[in-house]
Amino acid sequence: MSRIVGSHHHVIAVLSMTVSCGMLGCSSEPQLPELTAPTASALIAEKWSQDLLNHFAVSFHSDTLIECGVSNDLWKLVESAERGYTRTAYELTPKGSKVLFAIDLNAGSRLHEITLRGPYRFEITNITAGPDADSRRVEFHWEIDWDKAPPELKACLPKFELAGSLVGLFKLSGQEWRFVSYSKPESSSPQGNPPA
Repeated sequence: MSRIVGSHHHVIAVLSMTVSCGMLGCSSEPQLPELTAPTASALIAEKWSQDLLNHFAVSFHSDTLIECGVSNDLWKLVESAERGYTRTAYELTPKGSKVLFAIDLNAGSRLHEITLRGPYRFEITNITAGPDADSRRVEFHWEIDWDKAPPELKACLPKFELAGSLVGLFKLSGQEWRFVSYSKPESSSPQGNPPA
């Protein structure tokens, strides 16, 4: 009789542990730390403070941009000769290089591309599962921090054009999340380098 009672107690103990684990989420697989919006924001801000992954390209139409940049000493027209051909292009001045990362200005067109350096403000809008179990996609909207933007930038570029949305790829390294790369929302796979 004691053997039956002991067996019965053992079965109850095993059932109890099973129910407890089911309710508490016990698992043989280790639980991944959750990536929260504040953590993602801090990791993005940390990269940007090191001048990494913070060069965002914007394209827009303008009749006045080229002249404005020249008069504000952001860029200048440079001629270079190569193999008998003379090439002219706009290049950033030393002052312009502190404000912008790159330019692609078209003298014969109204369409121009400017790659910004910041400063930015941003907001995390969504966090979803990434392509791997240890990755997450973080959607965020960025815009130039107009209050901190250099006066030369404000003089030549329209505030409403200096914004966009991106998807950041975050991966776990041990038990810590890392901001790895970003892509545009319509792109299916994040790129390791920012668009130029």
